[in-house]
Amino acid sequence: MKPLKLELEAFGPYANREVIDFAAFGGQGLILITGETGAGKTVLFDGLMYALYGQPSQRERDAQMLRCKNAEPGTVTRVSLTFEEKGQVYTVTREPMQTKLKKNKKEFKKTPDPERLELKTETGVLENREAATRIRDLLGLDAAQFSQTVLIAQGAFRDLLTADSQRRQEIFRDLFGTGLYNRIQAEIQERARLKREELKACAAENETGRRQLSLYDGVPFDGAACRKVLDAEATEIRTSRASLKERETALQGLIAQAEQLKARAQEQKRKALLQERKNKALEEEADCRKRLRELEPQEAAFAKDRNSIGGLEKQAADARKAESLQKDIQALEARIGRKGDEVRKAGAELETDRIRLQALREVPVQLEQTRAVLAELEKQQARARERAQLVQELEAARKTLGQALEKFEAANGAWVRANRRFLAGQAGILAASLEAGQPCPVCGSVDHPAPAPLEQDVPDEAQVQRLKQKAHEADAWQQQAAAAMHEREGRLSLLEDVPIPELDQKLRETRAMIRGLQGQMEEKTRLERQVPGREQALETLRKEQTALETKLAGLRSSAALLTGTRGAQELEAEIRERRQRCDAFDQELQESRKQLAACGSRAAEAQAAMDQIPDAEQVSEAAVKDLETRRQTLSGDIEEDRRRLEERDHVLRNDVAQLKKLEAGFAHQAELEQASADVSMLARTLAGTQSGMQRISLEAWVQMMYLDQVLEAANRRFLQLSRGQYRLVRSEGQKKGAGKTGLDLAVEDRFSGEVRPVQTLSGGESFEASLCLAMGLSDRVAAANPGISIDTLFIDEGFGSLDEESLGKAMQVLSELAQYRCVAVISHVAGLKTAIDRQIQVKKNQGTSHVRLQV
Repeated sequence: MKPLKLELEAFGPYANREVIDFAAFGGQGLILITGETGAGKTVLFDGLMYALYGQPSQRERDAQMLRCKNAEPGTVTRVSLTFEEKGQVYTVTREPMQTKLKKNKKEFKKTPDPERLELKTETGVLENREAATRIRDLLGLDAAQFSQTVLIAQGAFRDLLTADSQRRQEIFRDLFGTGLYNRIQAEIQERARLKREELKACAAENETGRRQLSLYDGVPFDGAACRKVLDAEATEIRTSRASLKERETALQGLIAQAEQLKARAQEQKRKALLQERKNKALEEEADCRKRLRELEPQEAAFAKDRNSIGGLEKQAADARKAESLQKDIQALEARIGRKGDEVRKAGAELETDRIRLQALREVPVQLEQTRAVLAELEKQQARARERAQLVQELEAARKTLGQALEKFEAANGAWVRANRRFLAGQAGILAASLEAGQPCPVCGSVDHPAPAPLEQDVPDEAQVQRLKQKAHEADAWQQQAAAAMHEREGRLSLLEDVPIPELDQKLRETRAMIRGLQGQMEEKTRLERQVPGREQALETLRKEQTALETKLAGLRSSAALLTGTRGAQELEAEIRERRQRCDAFDQELQESRKQLAACGSRAAEAQAAMDQIPDAEQVSEAAVKDLETRRQTLSGDIEEDRRRLEERDHVLRNDVAQLKKLEAGFAHQAELEQASADVSMLARTLAGTQSGMQRISLEAWVQMMYLDQVLEAANRRFLQLSRGQYRLVRSEGQKKGAGKTGLDLAVEDRFSGEVRPVQTLSGGESFEASLCLAMGLSDRVAAANPGISIDTLFIDEGFGSLDEESLGKAMQVLSELAQYRCVAVISHVAGLKTAIDRQIQVKKNQGTSHVRLQV
């Protein structure tokens, strides 16, 4: 990432818009940021960090406190950064949550969102969450990684050097993403826990299943012994089933005998019923023959009567046609009459509309005048209602004040009384400890003529303090209530007293007048559209009336040719009566013939069925009953034995199934025990808690590898700065606690061969080590992430602890870095102002700061 331009507005000490054009420095080389203390040099780093990540460069600063106190109220706090990444130019703009002026420039409001973020790219604009995600993807670094590799703030410079293993583990986790290994370790530990729980649940389930066996005896599970007992029970059940089957065979014999007796009794009953059916059929056959002899002589007369119906139907058709024409004539005459009424009515309505339209010409002017009156009355009503509401609020405020005063007096009195009792109790306690001739601890007297008595039910100090707090709370409430009452009294004095009922009456009358005028306006509009239509409709009605009169003359001419002597209804009634008589005769004749044939068939069928029933010996009812009693007794005994046998068989099947499940369950339990032991050992190994192994966690081991690579890059520069004396090494010392070692740093003095803690370095040496470590870390992060380009390094302070020679060597290292990247340094050291001619100068004047570039 290469910054091109930073814009600050109402940010930190910069009340006005300040632009820092990094592009003017050519994108590489050393840049010195200089200025007096408190001018706002570090705020430039804050602005850059805030634009990218929404937080300042130092953790102790709050992003919500970055607004300039001296900025104009209407000026929006805003930071904008234009930077280049992989040949593409981006502009990110961020505004924190702040108080803004409303459009009227007099009132303030809170912005609706906590902050506003916008990222302009060459293809479009992203906002808020999408913009933040895109920035993180572009840079390949989060805020913590950025502050360790690109922008090294005050106080954070020595963090990585002097941090303990735990803190350095957190830093490396952010920088190199080693949290993955920590999550792997946690996942394996979780799997070990789940496997232990699964084993515990399996063992509990097996124990529960073992107790469900009917042959459970409380001893450890023995599958072979259980199966032997169940096999013996199965053999006994098979023997019992064979015996039960023999008894069921005997029962079937009794059932067959009973069924034979019942069948013979049923045949005897059926034969008697068939004889009755035959006799009845013969009687009905004789009645049918008699009725046929009466009907057959009338058949020829009814046939002649049916043939005459055709002539009557032709006469009826002509009569119906004539009647239909007459009805059409009457209907048409009625329509002509109605049409004439419509013509007269339409002419009258048209004339009425024309007169009414003339009368409504002045309505629009009257409506506008009345609306103006209504608007003024509504304003008066709003002021009157506001005053009435204030009167109610004032009354409520006075009532609340009275309640608050009562509560304060009660609470204050309770506190005063309790405090007096508490003090009296303390006096009684002191008096109880007085001794004759000994001085009083209060007054010093050695005589005690009237010591205070020991009080009963004395409140303790905590109770007195609680009552005091309640009194203070009641006092605050009554003061708040008094302020609310005075505020409403002041507002009420500013409003004029206007009678609301009189205003309401005027408003109702005016609104009613407007509604009436609006109705008249609607009526005027409707009439203007309606009159042309009525004129056209009247012309159409007149044409329709003429056409109907022409049609009526034609119908009257046709009806005169079809007039006859008999009416259609009379002819149709005669036709129906003749047809009904003929149909009834034919139906009765055919029904009698069918019944005659059916009766003969039923008699023959009954006789044939009787012939099929063989003659047999009569069966007694007592014999059937005795045999049925024997069958029921034997059946009941068999059912009872079968029920007991089914119960034993059900218990046996359950035991067999449960035994099978238990054998599989105990086998699974053995597998789980082995799997749990394996995954638990793996979890302890990854966590560094396995006995007999080095106590280093997986994540710490990976971070040790990264630290060695960082130290290798850092020592190339540190040896140069220390003139070959010092190199940073990783401490191998074992500390108390598993999985937390291996990341401590020490310094090796190559002149003396001594290895000592980094905390023993002098201020200048410590700065040199920190600088080299930071640059080594930056090199390693870039090497580990080929997609990340670290083209810029910002360093805040630290050079003041170097002597002249060390400062020169540090400048040489930074100059080498600046050959291919931009290195910006904040410092007060005078030598740097001479050595670095490209500067960003920050000056403070009358409470605000300004920036000037020296290219």
